[in-house]
Amino acid sequence: MVDVVLQLIIFFMYTSAFTQFVRAPIDLPEQRGEGGEATADLVLDIAETGRWLVDGAAVTPARFGAIAQAEAASLGIGPDAFSVLIRADRNLSANHLNAAAESLDQLGVRRWRLGAVRPAGGSGAP
Repeated sequence: MVDVVLQLIIFFMYTSAFTQFVRAPIDLPEQRGEGGEATADLVLDIAETGRWLVDGAAVTPARFGAIAQAEAASLGIGPDAFSVLIRADRNLSANHLNAAAESLDQLGVRRWRLGAVRPAGGSGAP
């Protein structure tokens, strides 16, 4: 029984470590918000330079659209139920973020969120 538990612990430690490697190092904006990790069917990272990344690989807006459609099809859901998390660098020009929003709109994706980190230094009220 102990062996099984240790195997499970090792498995979950490795899989949680792999999910961290997929995310690009993005300087996210600080914003108070909901607790917990944001879940999404697909994560789009947008670097300060405006480069789009999915699973750490650079993609064009057209390629991102194809990836999103393929992912929604593999999940067996329509674009209205598909969710995307956009992790945009805090120094990114708004033009790049607007382009991502327009791309999602053209795909019919209505459920998308912006990634942020909680501000450091306590929970004081504004």
